[in-house]
This record gives sequence, structure tokens and C-alpha cells, in this order.
Amino acid sequence: MSLNNMSLGTLVGKQYLFKWKAFAGVFNSMIALQLLAIVFTWGGTGQHGTSMGNVSISMNFYSTDGAIGLTLVWAFFSSILITTKSYRNDDYLFITNRLSSNLANMAFLLAASVVAGLTAICSQYLIQMIQYVRGNTLLTEALPLTLGEWVSGAVATILYVLFIAAIGYLIGCVVQLHRTLVVIIPVALIGFLFIYDFDEPGFISLFEFYFQENNFGLFSVKILATVLLLFAASILVSNRQEVRK
Repeated sequence: MSLNNMSLGTLVGKQYLFKWKAFAGVFNSMIALQLLAIVFTWGGTGQHGTSMGNVSISMNFYSTDGAIGLTLVWAFFSSILITTKSYRNDDYLFITNRLSSNLANMAFLLAASVVAGLTAICSQYLIQMIQYVRGNTLLTEALPLTLGEWVSGAVATILYVLFIAAIGYLIGCVVQLHRTLVVIIPVALIGFLFIYDFDEPGFISLFEFYFQENNFGLFSVKILATVLLLFAASILVSNRQEVRK
């Protein structure tokens, strides 16, 4: 079937299903990182104790912050990975173009973000199970969540994973423009982390814009709009890459 006779949606769908098989290995690293985070928090992320007379009480605090943090790191590097030449060459198995390939990659990143976000959030139950097996049977939630709050937290985590993945994907597309950028961009990012003053008002405002929004609906709109802009920029950069070749 020629490219002209195949609709864009059909083409993207076929590539998307293929990418689930081709990129399946990235989920192994995701699970490994989340398990590593659980190991790091084996003894708790915080501790508080008190005593009165012959009675002493010790409390350990556990959270999924570590699992979520490493999941964000995973999303960033995995999204860069799928832009590399070895992964892009897989597209030649299909009658394809740059747009359909990018859309399939973005659909995969969206689905992967859902999986990663849910597994990161649900790691709390694995933590509780481990502590119960260890004999810490007096477990309680510091702030019990309603179903609505849990769903909001899960969706927010998924959106953050997608946000970081979109940033990584754009960087990956930019790096593919020229070989020298493979060195220049990582060095520039590392230098930025060491040199930039993160107390600068502009950065604080940007941080608050994305990470301290109290209105969940507005937060979702901000993240999704930014993700769309990042993906659109990735497509433009990728098209430029195609012209260069």
C-alpha cells in the first residue's frame, strides 16, 4: 500500500503498536528505578520519636517521592533515547514520513507516561506491604486521601511525567540536528545547573507557575498546553533535520 493510499491515522496507529514492542525495554529500566527508590526508602524518609517515663514511641515516615522523582528522570532520558538514530531506523520498516513517526512517538510517550505515573503512585502499596511483612503492622496514612484526591494526585503525576518526557523529546530532536550537539547540549545543561542562580525571581516565578498551582483544572491546562507546544517544536525541529538529510 502506498503512502498516498494510507491515511495518516492508520499509519500512526501501525507505528504506535510497533513502537510498543520496539520500546518495551524502557519499561524494564523504569521498574528497576522505582524498585531502587523503594530500597532507598526502606528505613523511611523521615523519623520522629518521643518518650514519656518508661514508654517510648518511634515513628517512621514513608512516601512515594523517591519513586516519582526517579520516574521523572527515567521519562527524560527515555524520551531522548527514542529520538536516536538506532530507534529512528526502525521506522523504515513502514511506509512512513517524519510527521507520522513523530506522532507515533508522542502517542507512545503519552501512554508510557500513564503507565509510569500510575506505577509510581501505586508504589505506596508495595511500600506498605513490605513494611507489613517486616512486622511494622501499625501503619496509617498521615493524611488519608479521598478517592477524588487520589485520582487527582495520579493524574497530576502522569501530567508531570508527560511534561518531562516532552522536554526530553525536544532536546533529543535538537541533538539529532548535528553531531556536535551531542556534546554541546549536555555540557550546557550541566553548566547551567552549576552556574544558574535558582533564587533568581524569574526562575521562582516559572517554578510557581508549573509546580505550585492550587487549581487542578488550571494546572492541567498549563501542563497540557506546554506539552503541545513542546511537541509542536519537536516536529518543526525534526522536519528541519529531514531537510538537512
